[in-house]
Amino acid sequence: MGARIRARLAREEGQTFVEMLTVMAMLSFVMAAVTTVFVAGLHAQTDMDQRFQAQQNARLALVSIRHDIRTSCVAPQVYSTPSSSTALASGVYGAKVVFASACSAGVATSNVTWCADSSTGAAPFGLYRQTGTACAYNNGVKKASQLKLNTVFALSTTSGRRPQLALSFPVDANLSTSNGVYTLSDTVMARNSAATP
Repeated sequence: MGARIRARLAREEGQTFVEMLTVMAMLSFVMAAVTTVFVAGLHAQTDMDQRFQAQQNARLALVSIRHDIRTSCVAPQVYSTPSSSTALASGVYGAKVVFASACSAGVATSNVTWCADSSTGAAPFGLYRQTGTACAYNNGVKKASQLKLNTVFALSTTSGRRPQLALSFPVDANLSTSNGVYTLSDTVMARNSAATP
């Protein structure tokens, strides 16, 4: 009996067609699962890279705005509109802030303007910088992107103090969800401006 079992196990007849199909089906299932995992990982990596880049650009834009505020020789001027359907005179949807980059006798002789704008008036908004008092998506230098809101500037004045500009940049590379919103904010004093009476 044992000799018959050994002889049967020693034969090399190969696999039947049904066995081969079963193995191929199992292999394709495993390969599909592995591919799904790799594709999901690739999408997650791409999403995180885009979020990081949007956050980094917002940080660099904040540094540039701080410089413009601190070197402005008069108080910044903030212009905003209550709704994105009504554009500012300059064509900006949302907000812009004008800094005096040079002054003569306390009067601005040249300006730098920052604005949050988009071609459609809807998110995502870009943050643009332009010399002069006009600023829009089509004539400014883009410093940041993927802003969820366009009302990013707010000027506060308190009697006896210099004006302060509050900045809030809510950025997200994936605007379809609200899970990854990163808000970078700061309040910077216009130190070269006169105190509010």
